[in-house]
Amino acid sequence: MSAGHLTDPDPAATLRKDPHLSHSRIGRYLLCPEQYRLYYVENLRPRFPAASMIFGQFVHQALAHLFRTGSDPVKWFLGEWDDVKDLQLTYSARESWEKLALTGQSLLETFVEEDAPKLRNVTKVEQPFSLRVTGLDLPLVGVIDLVAELDGKSTVVDFKTSGSSYESHEAGMSDQLTAYQLAEPSVEQAALCVLVKTKEPRIEWHVTQRTGGQLVEYLEKVGLVAQDIADRRFYKRPGKWCSWCDFLPVCTGDTRQAEASLKRAA
Repeated sequence: MSAGHLTDPDPAATLRKDPHLSHSRIGRYLLCPEQYRLYYVENLRPRFPAASMIFGQFVHQALAHLFRTGSDPVKWFLGEWDDVKDLQLTYSARESWEKLALTGQSLLETFVEEDAPKLRNVTKVEQPFSLRVTGLDLPLVGVIDLVAELDGKSTVVDFKTSGSSYESHEAGMSDQLTAYQLAEPSVEQAALCVLVKTKEPRIEWHVTQRTGGQLVEYLEKVGLVAQDIADRRFYKRPGKWCSWCDFLPVCTGDTRQAEASLKRAA
């Protein structure tokens, strides 16, 4: 196996090659327009993907496998993770292939035992959507992790892997959940299910709802970002996030490091 097909954190990118908007694209632009340009216009990618990103993708896929087939997600995850053992990935100081293998196993075992039973009447798993929104020239696309009943209410669920707990406000202000609520207007609520990969792995649930005003506010923001992208308004937005940005060598003019750490996607 190669990690090459696993290095795009935007699930919508695998759905279509024609111009489109997505939560990931909008979020990347809002973080730093120059990062958006380097990623989506120049098509630059890290030569050695972050192990944490690959890990998160495999956990997502293992959960999708569980809900699609009823099969053991732990076995599926460990098989896929074993395939990347010898690949050159980028690990943080506290990570290793072995540690992430144990973390993934623990999180998925806990989910199967304690959290999967909370979800009933699953109707959609890894469901692509494409919305044509008045005022937007491009479709808004994405992939919804799960639609099911949680505590007796129809819920759109987004799975996250994280190195730390989520703050109480994050679900309520999540643009991603707002986009999913637009795609699934009949659901009663939205939820983040956060698989926290700390020393003692745990799973958190954050449930929220969206008002009509919040949906309108989100669409207005998407429209503004879409117009800026169409007008090619790209500029550097410096901040602490630069420290962990893959494209820092480009912005600092470190040509040698940029060539060593980045490649142009096909």
